[in-house]
Amino acid sequence: MNPVPDESALTYDVARDALDRATTMLGLNAEHAELLGPLGDNAVFGLRGDVVARVSTGDAAERAAREVRIARWLESVPFPAVRVSPATPDPVEAAGCVVTFWVYVREIRQASPSELGQFLRKLHAIPTPPAGIVEPFEPFTRIAEHIESATGLANDEQDTLRSIHDQLRQQYHDIRFEENPCVIHGDAHRKNIVRDHSGTVLMLDLERACVGPREWDLIVAAVYRRVGWYTAQDYVEFVEAYGRDVTTWPGFETVASIRQLRMIAWLAARTGREPRFIPEVRARLRSLPEGGGIPHSWRPGV
Repeated sequence: MNPVPDESALTYDVARDALDRATTMLGLNAEHAELLGPLGDNAVFGLRGDVVARVSTGDAAERAAREVRIARWLESVPFPAVRVSPATPDPVEAAGCVVTFWVYVREIRQASPSELGQFLRKLHAIPTPPAGIVEPFEPFTRIAEHIESATGLANDEQDTLRSIHDQLRQQYHDIRFEENPCVIHGDAHRKNIVRDHSGTVLMLDLERACVGPREWDLIVAAVYRRVGWYTAQDYVEFVEAYGRDVTTWPGFETVASIRQLRMIAWLAARTGREPRFIPEVRARLRSLPEGGGIPHSWRPGV
């Protein structure tokens, strides 16, 4: 496989070429494939026959294989999550990318704060998987790579991100988690925990799923409150559903800042090919050092 150099190269044309080649190899029809959501680390396409194709680049081959392993394990538990397409169960390498195929989840909507809290409580209670299914928890995975890909920013802005990244890595070593590690989603935001047409709440995007500190999943709702994406009442409903308020935990500020840095770096990596995001990245970057529970105002939907 000849990998595409980095995620900044994942344009629509690159992803579509990989999709066309992969589906041709498998005898699938991608003629009317529809891009679902924005281009980021991955491009997700809806195909005919209730199949979704996920196209990734760079070092994604092992990540894709791991995601498929996790999905199969969750199906065996069983636990509600996106399922691998039975007709195409293995990742396919094509045009320097890797393509995985999934069962299309119809008529999804974002889980409510209460549904999210209930879902995470159930997820954190399931038995841990056998060895070899998941990777160890790593909160800083790919943040540095995203910062280096942030070519739409000025050099000093990238330097600021690097400095914050280094500071948070140092601070993270002093954190003490209060409970034993458990199965976590790893990226439990509102587009990844959804309700389908039947009313089932399930999780999508299993790339970050692992055994790790439950605080990492809980921090997302608290950060949503901080950046203005959840109201105070939304957060109360989440806490009541889960049964714990992570903002009272001594490690909260550091882990919340790591989560916010991840959100900024991910968006910053898109600025080279989508300069329209530069003002939002700069606004988010200015808000990060404030901390201290001060509400920010980030623009959602990007």
